Amino acid sequence: MATISRKAKRAKSNIVKVKNDLVEAFIRQNNLTALKMIFYIAYDCEKIPDGDIVKIKMGTKEMCEYCNVSKKTLIRNLEQMQKTSISWSDEKSKSFVSVLPKCHIEYDGKIEVTMFREVIQMIVDVKSKYTSVNAEQLMMLKSKHSARMILLLEMIKGFDPEIPKLKRYDLDELNALFGTNYKRMGQFEQEVLKKAKEDLDANAKISFEYEINYDKDADTVGRAKAVGATIYLRDNNPQPKLF
Repeated sequence: MATISRKAKRAKSNIVKVKNDLVEAFIRQNNLTALKMIFYIAYDCEKIPDGDIVKIKMGTKEMCEYCNVSKKTLIRNLEQMQKTSISWSDEKSKSFVSVLPKCHIEYDGKIEVTMFREVIQMIVDVKSKYTSVNAEQLMMLKSKHSARMILLLEMIKGFDPEIPKLKRYDLDELNALFGTNYKRMGQFEQEVLKKAKEDLDANAKISFEYEINYDKDADTVGRAKAVGATIYLRDNNPQPKLF
């Protein structure tokens, strides 16, 4: 069994990378706090030592402050993370493991989590499809939909320079992206787009504008039907809170 190593003193970057499969696993479970903790591990940890099972020891106070959660919420979500599994496959086999098999909370203010090497590699040693995000911004968000939106915006931000910083989605695609099942675009706009935009405008350095897309069957009469939305990336300058 190996323990994650860190340099004694290093300037940590808030830009972290987590494999898309692992991000999606927590998005599907609508667990924003667990997603924050995964990004915190990516922020806090460095290289992975040898060994199939890895122990990671972190300060409880530091983790709570960075993730913007209480100790009680942190512990509750660590318990919930044990119910989350991640799978991967190739042409010959399929594997699946628990994201967090064991967690030990010490009285001296430390949390020790035990994880399989395959899961740690998805967090610390990303070499394939990944999501890159400013973890500090993610910790400020209040809604799971805001967290998913900022991941989507980071993907748009990474487009080649000659590609416009926008993405068009129909309602089915939006429901799949955000783990929802709205039947009408108006419902999705009210419950997801407007709330995510308000959250990002107040807390993140990037946000978005959106335009509802309409389509009208040539054989019908009346107003065109809202069928999707176009998301436009924009820079943002959140104002400091007075209280």
